Amino acid sequence: MNHREARILVVGDNAVDAEQVCSMLRDRYPHVEATTDPMKSDAVFDRVKPQVLVLAFKSLEACERFYLGLYRRSEVIQLLTHRTLLLCDKENVRRAFDLCLQEVFDDYVLFWPLVHDAKRLAMSVHLALGALDQELALAPLSELATLARRAETLEDQLAQQVRLGRVHAQNAQNTARQAQASVSRAMGGLSERILATGLDNALTVSDASRVGQAFDKLQREALIPTLEEVVQAAQPMRDWVDTITAELAEPLQAARDLVQHAKVSRPHLLVVDDDEFMRRLLTQLLTAARYDVHSVGTALDAQQFLMYNRPDLILMDFKLPDSDGILLTRELKGSALSQDIPVIMLTGQTEKQVIVDSRKAGAVDFVAKPFNRDILLKKVAQHLIH
Repeated sequence: MNHREARILVVGDNAVDAEQVCSMLRDRYPHVEATTDPMKSDAVFDRVKPQVLVLAFKSLEACERFYLGLYRRSEVIQLLTHRTLLLCDKENVRRAFDLCLQEVFDDYVLFWPLVHDAKRLAMSVHLALGALDQELALAPLSELATLARRAETLEDQLAQQVRLGRVHAQNAQNTARQAQASVSRAMGGLSERILATGLDNALTVSDASRVGQAFDKLQREALIPTLEEVVQAAQPMRDWVDTITAELAEPLQAARDLVQHAKVSRPHLLVVDDDEFMRRLLTQLLTAARYDVHSVGTALDAQQFLMYNRPDLILMDFKLPDSDGILLTRELKGSALSQDIPVIMLTGQTEKQVIVDSRKAGAVDFVAKPFNRDILLKKVAQHLIH
C-alpha cells in the first residue's frame, strides 16, 4: 500500500479538534477527512472506507458508543480491513491503555493537552498502516490454510464413501451367493419330488437316472454360471474402490501435509456469538495472537460453516438467537466430522449448573464474560495442544 494514498477519517464531537487533527496529518497523508456531525458520520464512514479511523471524541465512552453503533449501522465495516486510533487526555490514559489491551481499539495517543511530541500522532497512523500491510500480505496464506482444512474435510467424506462402497459391493456379492445356494437347493428339491411322486402324478418318470442327470446339467451349465456372473459383476465395484483409494493416496497425503503445516503456522478458530461487538473484540484479540479467526452470529451460520470447514477450536456463546451453545455443542459432539474439535464455552452466566451442563455437552472449558484476555488466550493455547 502507498501510504500517501491511504484513506484516513477523523470522527469526533468538536469541529476545531477534528480540524486540528487533520492539519497535523495532511502533510504526510493528503487523503484525510473529518466529520463531527452525528447524523452524517456513518454515511461518511461508508463513503470514505478509511484504512485508519481516528476517534477524537472528548470522552472514551463516546468513542466506544460511536464505534459499537457503527458496527450496527454501517453497511461496509464488517468487510473493511481497518485500524482504530483513539485520542485521549492524560486523565484517561490508563483506560485507553486497557481498551487497546483488550483489542477494543488498536492504539491510543495522548492528545489533550497537546504534548511536546507533536509527531506521535503521525507515527501512530504510520504504524497502523504498516500493520494493515502485514495483514494484507498474510491474507493469501490464511486463504490457503482455509482451503487446506476444506481438503481435510473432503478426505474424511471420501473415506466415508469408500467404506460405504465396500459395504455395498460386499452386500451385493453376499446376496448373489445366497441366491445361488437357494436356487441350487430349490432345483435339488424339485428333482427329488419329481422322482418320488412323478410331480403329483401329472408326470410319470420312467428313468430316474436320466431325470437326475438332466437337472444336474441344467444347474451346472445354465443356472449356476448365470448366478456366478451376478456374483462376479460386483467385483469390478470392489476393484474400482480399491483403485480410487490407491490412486488418491499421494494427493491425499499432500493435502494432509498442507493441513498439518497450516495448523502449525496459524491455527483456525471459530467464534460463535450473537453480539457483534463481542465478535469484533474476540476477532481482534485472537488475530493479534496469530490465530486465523472466523466469526458467526447464529447456530445456523455455525452449522453451515462447519459443513465445509474444520476449525481447530470453537469459542461458543452460551446464548444464541436460534439455539443455545449447549445444544449446538452436543450436536457437534454427535458428528464424526466434528466430535474431536475442542469447544470453549463463553457466557455471562456463572451458575454451577451452566458449567455442569456445558461439560456434559462436551465443552472442554468455560470462560466467563467479561473475560480476562490473558486467561482466555491461555485456555485457547492449552486446548489447541491436545
